[in-house]
Amino acid sequence: MHHIPQLFSAQDGCLTGETTLSEGVGMPLSFGHAYMTLMICLSGRALVSLNFKDQVVRTHDVLVLAEDTMTLLKRRSQGFKVFFLLMPKNLASEVAYPLPNSLFVFLHDNPLCVPLQKDRALLAAWLVQLRQIVQARGRYQHIMLRNQLQNFFLRIAEQIPSEYQGSQSFSRKEMISWRFWELVGQQCRKHREVKFYADALNITPFYLSQLSKEFFNDSPKALIDRQVVLEIKALLSYSQLAIGQIADQLSFEDPSYLCRYFKRHTGLSLTRYRQHEQARSGVVAIG
Repeated sequence: MHHIPQLFSAQDGCLTGETTLSEGVGMPLSFGHAYMTLMICLSGRALVSLNFKDQVVRTHDVLVLAEDTMTLLKRRSQGFKVFFLLMPKNLASEVAYPLPNSLFVFLHDNPLCVPLQKDRALLAAWLVQLRQIVQARGRYQHIMLRNQLQNFFLRIAEQIPSEYQGSQSFSRKEMISWRFWELVGQQCRKHREVKFYADALNITPFYLSQLSKEFFNDSPKALIDRQVVLEIKALLSYSQLAIGQIADQLSFEDPSYLCRYFKRHTGLSLTRYRQHEQARSGVVAIG
């Protein structure tokens, strides 16, 4: 990003800070390797093109930018300043895990969110808490940060228009893509193969791959595996199930295959991850 006077890094790799974007006028904004960028306007205003649509950003407005969102800063007032949070893919995926699909559809169409007047004080208080979480670097920072972000997005989800709850008119490509995302959340505990989802959607695996890369900027297999890994992490962190029981719940042939799968995707053993997460969350192992 351009002209960052303050920069803080959380333990899980996300970056936060403030910027005036004074050196970014007239050029697409770059957010490095961030998978998702959250920006809150602190003061002033700016004219920003989001996916080639001009939008005026004012104080208190929120931008939720995916890595493929085309963002061009056209003009800014002298006092324009934003808070930003850059989320890596692993954190963004964990935050998104329990969120409703309707929220993602809404944010895809509306990356600029304008909070209601009554919510501005809540937004300011939320931001104060977020800054404290990031800067404190405490033992439970990751959990607190994840929960803080989930609460933020759930607040948006509560207020999205009713047409995003299932009755909105989408193109066929969009309908298939969002249905695929929904199926992954429902079926990933039993099915990890792309062909299963393609067959369920009555399309070919090749076409599903094209749609997935177009709408989610990733392959179908990567999205499925990411969701399965999140399911494994949740069971390791918040249950006392034995490794064999987790393998059964997630339809792995045996515990050793589950171990190899998890290590291939995370670089960690199941035991090491469980010990680390339960120590961090204060869970006491039983048995």
